[in-house]
Amino acid sequence: MSKPDELFSVEELMRFQAVCKSHVDAAAKVPLVICTTVLVGLVLAVVVYIEWEIVYRVFDYLAGDTNEYWSPTLMGLTAAIMIIGFHLLLKTKADNWAVKIVEKSVEFLIPLYLGGVGLLIAAILFADGLNSMVEIEIPIIIGSIPEAAEQGWVEAFFDHVTNPLAVLAFSIGIGGLAIVNIFVAHKLLTIIITNLEDVFDRISRAKTAINDHNIILRTQKEYSELGSELGDLLIWDDHYIRTIIANEVISVISDALLPHKKWLQDSQYSADFRFETHHQKADPKQIAKDIAKIEAIRHQDILNAMNPKLLEKKS
Repeated sequence: MSKPDELFSVEELMRFQAVCKSHVDAAAKVPLVICTTVLVGLVLAVVVYIEWEIVYRVFDYLAGDTNEYWSPTLMGLTAAIMIIGFHLLLKTKADNWAVKIVEKSVEFLIPLYLGGVGLLIAAILFADGLNSMVEIEIPIIIGSIPEAAEQGWVEAFFDHVTNPLAVLAFSIGIGGLAIVNIFVAHKLLTIIITNLEDVFDRISRAKTAINDHNIILRTQKEYSELGSELGDLLIWDDHYIRTIIANEVISVISDALLPHKKWLQDSQYSADFRFETHHQKADPKQIAKDIAKIEAIRHQDILNAMNPKLLEKKS
C-alpha cells in the first residue's frame, strides 16, 4: 500500500523495475541473436551457391561450347529468384498449391536422395574390390540364372539391381535437391528475417522500458514534492501565508529601488550627471520624493491590501 505522499507503493515500484530489467536483459542478448543470424546467413549463402551451381552446371552442359541459346551464369542466377519468389509466395499465399507441392515433395525427395547416395557408394565400393571378399554360392535359386551362374549371385545382383537403382535414385535425388534447396533457403531466410525483427524489437522495448521507468520515478518524486508542499500549505494559516507574501513584496520593492537610489546618490556628487528619458531630464528631487513615498509602504499596508474585509470597509 502506498503512503499518502507517494503515487506508487514500494511493491508497485519493484514490479516496474522488474519489468524494465526483463526488457534490458532481453536487449543484452542482442549480440548473441546477431551472431546466430550471421551463422544462419552463412548457411543460406552456401545453400544458394549449391543451388546456383546445380542450375549453372545443367545449363552449361546444355549450352556446350557456345552460349548461343543459354547463358549458364544468367540461368544460375535464376536460382536466387526462385528462392525469393517461393519465400514471397509462401508469405502471401501459404495455402497455394505450388507451396504444398514443394513441401510435400521434400518429404520423399530427401530420403530418395540419401538412398541414392547410399546405393551409389555401395556400388562404387563393390566395383572397387569388395566383390572379391564375397564368395558365397547359392545354386538352388539364383544358379538357374545364366548371368548369376557365370558372375556369382552378389555381382549379378549389383549389376542388375543395385547399380540401376543407384543411378535412378541418385539422378532423381540430384534433381530433387534443387527443390530441397529452395525449401531450405526459405526456412533460413525466414529465420534471418525473424531474428532481425527480434533484434530491433528487443532494442525498442528496452529503450521504451527505460524511458517509462524514468518517467515513473520522476513522477513519483514530483508527486512527493507536491504532497509535501500541499502539507505545508495545510499547516500554515491565512495570516502566515499573507505575511510571507508581504515579506516577498517588500523584498521586491527594495530590490527594484536600488538602481534608482544609486542614481540619486551619484547625481548628488555630480552636477553634470543627469538621467535622461526620451522626453526630458529626470529631476533628482522629484525622484527622491517618489522613492520616499514607495519606501513609506509598510508591511501592514500590504497585509491590509490582501484583506478583503478591510478593502470593503475602505471602499
